[in-house]
Amino acid sequence: MYDPRMPNTPRRRPRPVALAGLRGFEAAARHLSFTLAAAELNLTQSSVSRQIAALERQVGKPLFVRRTRALELTPAGERLHGAVRGALAEIDRTVAQLRGVAALPRVTVTTYASFASLWLGPRLAAFQRANPGIDIRIDASDHLVDLEKEDVDLAIRWTRAHRMPAEATLLLDEEINAALSPRLLESLPKGLRKPEQIGRLPLVEPDDSMPSARFSNFDAWCEANGLAPFDPPGRLYFTYIDQAVQAAVRGQGAAIVRTPFLDELIASGDLVVPFPQLRMKTGFRYYLLVNPQRAALPHVAAFRDWLVAEFRRGPVRRT
Repeated sequence: MYDPRMPNTPRRRPRPVALAGLRGFEAAARHLSFTLAAAELNLTQSSVSRQIAALERQVGKPLFVRRTRALELTPAGERLHGAVRGALAEIDRTVAQLRGVAALPRVTVTTYASFASLWLGPRLAAFQRANPGIDIRIDASDHLVDLEKEDVDLAIRWTRAHRMPAEATLLLDEEINAALSPRLLESLPKGLRKPEQIGRLPLVEPDDSMPSARFSNFDAWCEANGLAPFDPPGRLYFTYIDQAVQAAVRGQGAAIVRTPFLDELIASGDLVVPFPQLRMKTGFRYYLLVNPQRAALPHVAAFRDWLVAEFRRGPVRRT
């Protein structure tokens, strides 16, 4: 037993955790999916699940909330993920240097999952065609990353202006409008002649448990445009924006859709906006943050300039 009065007494080390499960934990926390983590690590889903269960026993607290078809980090999981991801990145970087591996320059971008899947992901091939020899890593999660601490190059944030530092670059003022699939609109015998008639359709909306939902749902849109609240035959609520968008594209109801996704979906013909004059600003904006320690690197600067230009260019029109 350690006795502070006897300096030669060995100090008992705190109980460690097994390091083997940290890779699986970091990948699962980044993807919010055991299945995707397993695919990345070339393991089975059950192996990753067992690793994380063992890690939770060692930590003494749950790291994930396991929901049906969804995974969320607990506060303890968020805290551990912040420490683990930075440590693993530094280890990998050091090992590559020791091995003398001449890796391609890599840009790491963090943003939320729906933006990555609906807007950023489809554009990345164009960036790589114009900039061969640059690898890209997308960290798609709702975890707010400390760019300098976790060695991430850029962050695309969706938030209000007062939460952004002065050096952040404004990319877009968000607007919303009611939209629906052309197929659903064509199925209505008389179409939609007045905005009030949208309320006769099933409505697709953000989950009202989300903090931002009250700024981007049909009630807010109706109030902004002087309409009485709708009393629809039913509502579909989704936690993730891409899920709501996909439901609207399938024709499951009219949806409140945000820019820049709204403009993309109109350009592609997947959605139509029956009343384009009724756009509403939500007060949320898209911002770009750049890690000041890496901003001068040529590959980071190239991605930053390309991203700003893509926002200015607007929707990608498909033929």
